[in-house]
Amino acid sequence: MIRRALLAAGVGVPLLALLALLTIVLRGVLDAPESPRQGGTYTEGMVGSLTALNPLYPGLDANGHDADALLFEPLVRVGSRGNVVGLLSSRWEISQDQRSYVFSLRSNARWSDGSPVTATDVVFTIRTVQDPQFPGTVLGASWKDIVATELDPGRVRFTLPGRNASFMATLGQLDIVPAHLLAGKTVADVAGPGLTGQPIGSGPFQISQRLADRIVLQRNPFTWRRPWIDTIVLESFSTEAAALHALDLGQIDGVSGLSAVGVARESRNRQVTVQTRATYQYTELIFNLKPEVVFFQDRQVRRAIAMAIDRKALIAQVLDGQGRPAVGPIPQAITWAYDAAASPPAYDPTGAAKLLESAGWLRQPDGTRVHAGTALGFQLVVSGDLPPYRAAAQKVADDLAQIGVDVTVQPEPTAVLIHDALNPRTFQMALTAFDNGPDPDVFPFWHSTQAHPGGFNFTSMRRNVFIDKDLEDGRASLDLPTRAKAYADLQELFAEEVPAVYLYSPTYSVAISTRIHGLQLDPALEPDERFAHIDQWYIEAGR
Repeated sequence: MIRRALLAAGVGVPLLALLALLTIVLRGVLDAPESPRQGGTYTEGMVGSLTALNPLYPGLDANGHDADALLFEPLVRVGSRGNVVGLLSSRWEISQDQRSYVFSLRSNARWSDGSPVTATDVVFTIRTVQDPQFPGTVLGASWKDIVATELDPGRVRFTLPGRNASFMATLGQLDIVPAHLLAGKTVADVAGPGLTGQPIGSGPFQISQRLADRIVLQRNPFTWRRPWIDTIVLESFSTEAAALHALDLGQIDGVSGLSAVGVARESRNRQVTVQTRATYQYTELIFNLKPEVVFFQDRQVRRAIAMAIDRKALIAQVLDGQGRPAVGPIPQAITWAYDAAASPPAYDPTGAAKLLESAGWLRQPDGTRVHAGTALGFQLVVSGDLPPYRAAAQKVADDLAQIGVDVTVQPEPTAVLIHDALNPRTFQMALTAFDNGPDPDVFPFWHSTQAHPGGFNFTSMRRNVFIDKDLEDGRASLDLPTRAKAYADLQELFAEEVPAVYLYSPTYSVAISTRIHGLQLDPALEPDERFAHIDQWYIEAGR
């Protein structure tokens, strides 16, 4: 009995030691972080139809742009902090005079049909947007006078007419298309809605199936980016409510561009993560500063108008809180160039009324204001087919009515607004919306040389040498602190001169299932840039 007990004890010691060792090992395995594994499907619900897929088509809707962000790539992209990230290009060289940029393409960049991406593709894309028949006015103007030259299959040179520090951002807005498939087609075909049923791109995914209510994308086997996720499904829903219902049931994994109602709803859903980001978009009121528009020649009148508009109430009532006040020509999202010290006139309707009185615009018994026999009233032209701009314009008119300014809101189709009001400078005041992108260069919108018909400086403001110099200095250097100094001065001048009244910048919200890991969104983004880090998203994981 004693011998047997000793024997049992002798055998038990190493067994206990082994069990303890296994416990430590297993605990270490369990405590180790999960590693991404290839596989899985991400399904995103999109409100509205999925129509054309062509990054050069200017009439492309938001859903089409989102899909193209997965199918195509530019040479580089620029972040909100001014950082440049190489995509199709792995490296670049800039000449000392900043007029020559040479980009080397990635040796492993391939189209989804296996063909290499070459400088021929880049030059073909540039010449397409430069063609007089190209339908995209803004994109075409960005590339005017820039010469693209193929140095060899792996290198392309861009020659600029002058220094332009925003060139990288311009480059980041242009997805490259395959010359070996599109050369020989007309510009109308290359830049039209019917480029191809299943376009060939260089992005991380390629089209596998296209149905009436969805597009199925599979990992591009030739992509240099190597995403973890196998499949992405973009599914169309008629309403946001229908898409969110599917998200709540776990039938889809994400919905983007949420309304305020959608944000509130999904914030209560523990199975999803809601993230909100700033955008580079802004909505503004621009004055026609031609001498014949007498109301706006006096800076005090422009300042009074700015002081009378309650931006916070506008955002709450028109945008349901999905925005932040815009305060100047540089969006707050561009953090390195935005100057918080250069504040525009604060909301103060009482002060605004006093300014008008001091400027000679006296209030009459009927509530209107008159100066030298002229009533203070004008038309505010606005895009009537793109919500929420019409409602925003009406809120502006209501605010100005409180201080005796009579504003008539004139909604027009967007094409008519541009062609018949902005381009010929026939408007009095216009509500416009712009997307500045990640670079603060607003030279095209405000430099005096851009006030000609066809230019984008619609205000006809008299030449201001200080504003012009800031705009020139801001694009003349690649050094961010130097540029920031110029733009800080520009913002101070705008706060003083008030050539425009900046209203709001919308925010952008997404709801993504918690089963999606590695989710990363930049601090500020264009809507389609939520997929900028799609190669880091993953579903399958293991230790």
